[in-house]
Amino acid sequence: MVMDGLINKKTGKPIVGNVRRKVIEKNYDWGLYVYKKANGKWFTDGNGSVLNIESMRNDIGQIAKLKEAAIYYGDDGLGTCVFVPGLTRISEEEYSEQSQRLMEGLIPSMNDLGAWKAAQDTVDKYGSDE
Repeated sequence: MVMDGLINKKTGKPIVGNVRRKVIEKNYDWGLYVYKKANGKWFTDGNGSVLNIESMRNDIGQIAKLKEAAIYYGDDGLGTCVFVPGLTRISEEEYSEQSQRLMEGLIPSMNDLGAWKAAQDTVDKYGSDE
């Protein structure tokens, strides 16, 4: 997934346009560091997968490994590592399963506690079809 159009270039935060929702910042200390090249574009493999590493916030060792990988794969090393809290990697198999769940109208990730909470709140408010 290409994220350039989803990120405000001035603030570096996600763009949420014309919706009536409150954006809740994730303040988790775990997540992924993703690599952004010096030109401001995400370092991808050409298929939309961004170069990343699982990490705790401010883990200098993991940040160094990500920069080393970027250099190994052809970057000049002048880019930055951006922390994305609460994000995890998934395998191709997990991606396939989540895509199938989405197509069936289910919550794609069994680990998305926010989605489960929202679904439960909806059932509590409006009832269930069952």
